[in-house]
Amino acid sequence: MATQPQKVLESTITGEEDSTFINEQIEWLKVHRQELQASWSDVANWTGIPSGTLSQLCGPAGYSGNRRKYADMIAVYRQTVAAQADINIDLPEKPGYFETPTSKAITQYLHWGQRGRIVLIVTGAGLGKTETARHFQVNNAGTWIATMTPSTSGIMPMQQRVLKSLGEKHAVGSPAGLSEMICDVLRKRKHGLLIIDEAQHLSIKALEEIRSWYDETGVGIALMGNERVQQSIDGVSRAADFAQLFSRIGLRLPRPTAAPGDAEAVAAAWGVEDPGMIDFLRQIIMRPGAIRGATFALEVAHMLAVAQNTKVNTLHLKKAFAQLSNTKVMA
Repeated sequence: MATQPQKVLESTITGEEDSTFINEQIEWLKVHRQELQASWSDVANWTGIPSGTLSQLCGPAGYSGNRRKYADMIAVYRQTVAAQADINIDLPEKPGYFETPTSKAITQYLHWGQRGRIVLIVTGAGLGKTETARHFQVNNAGTWIATMTPSTSGIMPMQQRVLKSLGEKHAVGSPAGLSEMICDVLRKRKHGLLIIDEAQHLSIKALEEIRSWYDETGVGIALMGNERVQQSIDGVSRAADFAQLFSRIGLRLPRPTAAPGDAEAVAAAWGVEDPGMIDFLRQIIMRPGAIRGATFALEVAHMLAVAQNTKVNTLHLKKAFAQLSNTKVMA
């Protein structure tokens, strides 16, 4: 990283010093962008400065407007980068994807879906189903992930979200036309898998529309969500008009809570060897939030340890969990 900025915003700078300050911020941003191999669009998102203005500000022709305004914005962003760098120096790097017994089971079901089946994966919050799906997508060609929200519960919003995951960002047309567009893509990919994440947000009719793609193309489909998607599909089984979806589900993975070994996998990923900490991680992981909650607690525990200049221990973890859950420190 480039050198850290001075706290230049705390004083008033004018004249020649002002010009020096502006040029320093611009030069730092150029180096910062090169180090991260980022686009001007990326830098615009980070700094809040429009990308067109940035390209002029940092370009050979320069910017004819109020450069000081944007230099101040760069300086604020620069200080944020420096502060985060200071934190990261002392904290351990957060592990990326790592396998747990739960993620291994999810991956097995996704592979089964690749065989041209509909699979239903229902887990409690924080057990890593989304991270597992993303890891699977990276390592398996022809995998698409469409994440649903409350606003995509209906057929057309759901179709547009799926088309976006297929590479069609601005799809328009009738519901029938959109489904045909989706099927055109899906039927071309051998061993394809369409993962519908957060499927609990979908209406029964939207779920049935997805089922129709399966009938049309034979593509594998994984419906992932919480217990509400299970309840919706169980309700479908009692409704003769929608029983076709229920009858086509090849495998179901119900995993409401963490599996044995999940806590040990988290501990290993974080390099935790203290038996007391591992035992407390088991307690955290069996609560709502599961692996995600344990990850947050470990991050805060390490921050507490850094502040005390000591090695992280069970008490740090208990205090971290108490802060995050707004409870008393557990004995």
